[in-house]
Amino acid sequence: MFRRNILCFVFSLTWLTASWAQAETLNLGTLNEGIRGQMRIYEPLLTYLEDELEEYGISEVRLVVHPSTQLMAEAISRREVDIFIDSPLVVAKVAQLSGGVPFLRHWKDGQASYYSVIFTHVGSGITSLEDLAGRRIALEDYDSSSGFILPAHMLLREGLRLKKLRAPGAPHTSDEVGYFLTYNDKNTMFSVASGRADAGATNQKNYLDLMEARPDEFRVIAISDKFPRSVLMHRPGLSEELLKELRYTLKAMNKAEDGRAVLKSFQNSAGFDEFAAGSKRTFTPIFEILQDLEDAGIN
Repeated sequence: MFRRNILCFVFSLTWLTASWAQAETLNLGTLNEGIRGQMRIYEPLLTYLEDELEEYGISEVRLVVHPSTQLMAEAISRREVDIFIDSPLVVAKVAQLSGGVPFLRHWKDGQASYYSVIFTHVGSGITSLEDLAGRRIALEDYDSSSGFILPAHMLLREGLRLKKLRAPGAPHTSDEVGYFLTYNDKNTMFSVASGRADAGATNQKNYLDLMEARPDEFRVIAISDKFPRSVLMHRPGLSEELLKELRYTLKAMNKAEDGRAVLKSFQNSAGFDEFAAGSKRTFTPIFEILQDLEDAGIN
């Protein structure tokens, strides 16, 4: 009887070990059109996490890239992505579609938070959001927090109606703000500088870089609220033990020399930490913004 119990115990351990081995890959997801450029950015972090999480059964950390929030949410729902990293409003969109849970803040570019600005050329005669009625604004794309979601919400909050233009010169009524997509921050800034757009939107860092390159040519007419610079979200059903170790590993990176070196090479990061106001309080206004855009027919 004793021998049979021992054999049963050994069989149980073997079964548990085999089950864990089947889940030995951790998949990190991000949004982009191509994987090669993203691999150069993420590779130091992937390697670091592989080394740190090896004793917890993780033998490989892979990068999964999708071009849209919809495709990323579907991959998370299929458990093909375990952790998703992006700006908070994009993470919120994916969380709504997939049931994912934001759990850490990422200090991307050394910044804990950021905001969006709507700017125009000083010679445009535009000094307020109200002046944009009947004008054209260049916005990046629907999955950009600072380049679309926040500026679109600022315009709606001002009582303005938005209309998507098929081309920058397409007509629209005098009570609408016509917008066209540039798909790149640099294209947005060029559109304003060249006169193709009466205004544009970007984050504060890009705008400061623009002002440094071309001082006294542009003015800011609206600034959004501040939000976390970047956010990590985990998929539903991720192992609590693994999540605990991952949280600890990421938060401890800036306390070790090798960790700080990896952070520096990964988007000039300063580290990972908890949300200062807690995840729920941080994301409540973010979900409200997304709801306002949905109510206005902008997704």
